[in-house]
Amino acid sequence: MGNLFDLCSQLAFYKSYHSDRVNVLIHAIFVPTILYSSLVMLYEIKTINGWTAAHLIVGIFSSYYMVLDAKAGALASAIMGCTTHGISNGYLHISVKAALALFSAGWISQFIGHGVFEHRKPALLDNLAQSLITAPFLILFELLFRMGFYKELQAELIIRVRERRSHLQ
Repeated sequence: MGNLFDLCSQLAFYKSYHSDRVNVLIHAIFVPTILYSSLVMLYEIKTINGWTAAHLIVGIFSSYYMVLDAKAGALASAIMGCTTHGISNGYLHISVKAALALFSAGWISQFIGHGVFEHRKPALLDNLAQSLITAPFLILFELLFRMGFYKELQAELIIRVRERRSHLQ
C-alpha cells in the first residue's frame, strides 16, 4: 500500500495493475463513468441540512486529494464539486436506474479489460478502498501527464511502477 500520504506511492500502486493500452483506455472511460454514476446514486441518500451521501464522498475524496497534491487536488475537487452541483440542479441528473446501468457497465468493462487485455487481476482485489479512491485521481493525472504537466512525477511514477511490477510477477 505504501505511504498513505505519498502521492507517487499511491499512484504507483494503482498504475502497476494497468499496463495494457486497451485496458488503460477502458479505465480512462469507465472510472469517471463509475464515479459519476456513484454520485448520482449517492445523491439520493439524504443526510442533514440538505447534504447527501454524494456531498460526503466528494468531501472525503477532495480532502484526501488535496493532501496528496494541492493543485491537482483542487482541480479534482472542482470537477467533482461541479458534477455534484450539476446533479443537484438537474442538468447532470439521470435516473437511479440509468445510473445503475452505467455503474454496472463500467465495472463489467473494467473486469473485461483486466481479463481479456491486461491478464492481471484488478488492483481492487488487493486493496478495495485504496483502488476506489486512487483510480479517479490517477485518471486525472494521466490527462495532466499527456498535457505536459507533472513531468518529474511522471518520471518517478514510471520507475516505481516498474519496481512494483517486478515484485508482482
